[in-house]
Amino acid sequence: MKKFLLTYWFGIALLFGLFYWDLSPLSHAINQQQTDLTSYLTSLTLLDNMMEQHRIIINPHYALVIEKTCNGMIPYLFFLASIIAFPSTLMHKIKWSIMGYIIISAMNIFRIWLVTQFVLQGRNNFSLAHDYIGNALLILTGLALFIWFVKSRQKTLHS
Repeated sequence: MKKFLLTYWFGIALLFGLFYWDLSPLSHAINQQQTDLTSYLTSLTLLDNMMEQHRIIINPHYALVIEKTCNGMIPYLFFLASIIAFPSTLMHKIKWSIMGYIIISAMNIFRIWLVTQFVLQGRNNFSLAHDYIGNALLILTGLALFIWFVKSRQKTLHS
């Protein structure tokens, strides 16, 4: 357990330093690409004229902005650190890191769509939809993925 926790926290520091810290050139490039991809895929879920670059136009005076913190990288990096720290084969970790990226990204797009739907019903709904429901969806998704990763690893080791 100590080894897992030490590896996990070291992994968090390393992954966030490389892929999220503002001073990392790699972080800037990856987060820009991820924000662009998230914005594009989110635009496919909305009415035609609602998306303008990284902005979801609610009305002429109010828009939701998809920024670096909204692109889904934070929950993915936490998930990635957990599977790196947990003992398993390299191929199993690679498979789950790819699956985790796809599933967490899809859930993040759903989260942004859901927040948009709540805000369209009333601007006062933003905090409830974003801070509570949306973040809970991402946390539960990452937790469920990690549990499935661990359970599938056990099956792999026994077969």
